[in-house]
Amino acid sequence: MGAGTLINLHSHTTYSDGSFSPREIVEAAAKGGLTHIAITDHFETSKVARCLRASQLDEYRSEIESLGHDRDGLRVLAGVEIDTSPLRTDLDALPIDHLNQLDLVLLEYVNNWDVAGSALNELDRLISRLDVPVGLAHTDLVNAFSGIAPEEVADLLRSYGLFVEVNTAAFYSKAGVPYYQRSRGHFAAFKGKVKISVGTDVHRDIAEVSNVRHGYEFVRELGLEEMLLM
Repeated sequence: MGAGTLINLHSHTTYSDGSFSPREIVEAAAKGGLTHIAITDHFETSKVARCLRASQLDEYRSEIESLGHDRDGLRVLAGVEIDTSPLRTDLDALPIDHLNQLDLVLLEYVNNWDVAGSALNELDRLISRLDVPVGLAHTDLVNAFSGIAPEEVADLLRSYGLFVEVNTAAFYSKAGVPYYQRSRGHFAAFKGKVKISVGTDVHRDIAEVSNVRHGYEFVRELGLEEMLLM
């Protein structure tokens, strides 16, 4: 699993704050030679002016699934991104049964108190009820797990069954260094323990759909191809 794939498991569409339709994202993924593309719109959060609502989930999933028909060599996945701040998302009201009909769920701002994200242990009930792959999106692991050795972080995340994203969006960096590069020691410790994904967090630039090169270079440098989620 993982080796030989070319994945982007983080993209946004007009269902939330993206500029492109699901069809445009999928067509760009096919043109760019990806093997897997996941559409993961912001779900039930006040973080953005327009977000995917629970009442739209069936329509959303059906549309995304239909776009995967006859896409030779490209698997199209339906997911959501959940803001873990209880100030912006009612985490207790999430429609778990509907979320479990998706292909994956991304959690953002876990252990990020600067933006009022939830601590990982506070999300235990939510994570334990989700049967689909659940991952940490654009996480600065150095800050989120400050004071904890990378090997211990790997064991902790494995105990929750979480995967971790290599997010290539320029926004997720510190002093010009991408979060995933800052967290190189953590990702190295994930080998054999924690699955990883690659995502570009595309919103406004359609070229970003297939711009996974830097993420894959990082994955190959650490020998983590077999740890890729897809």
